[in-house]
Amino acid sequence: MSAGSTGVNASIQNRIEASMKRFRTEGRWECVFLFSSEGLLLAKNGTSEGFGEEALLEFAFSLIQTVRLLGDGQPVKDVWLRGQQGRALAFRYFDAWGESMVLAAVVSGRKGYRRALTEVISRIRAANPV
Repeated sequence: MSAGSTGVNASIQNRIEASMKRFRTEGRWECVFLFSSEGLLLAKNGTSEGFGEEALLEFAFSLIQTVRLLGDGQPVKDVWLRGQQGRALAFRYFDAWGESMVLAAVVSGRKGYRRALTEVISRIRAANPV
């Protein structure tokens, strides 16, 4: 994993991934990935058939300009794309550690993933590696 190259130490990465795992175990999502603004993978948990790391990274970064345009005057923090069989792609754009980041998740759409994403982001911000 490329986390070491961005200065995120293993302890912080492990804490973030443990938080991600807890919510995956609760059924909030199938998988979740944390990407830096450069597209580097910082943390991940879970897998999803049909939506891997590369696919979610491509979706997340293709939406950045759209988020900027829509957020002119009103910040956009979530983009949600409904898929088949009740699954959806959820992207949460936020700032932490002095840079823009994105959490990308494959969610079932039936559980409260928004609260879970907010909690993971709170833990990311609290774990400031700087």
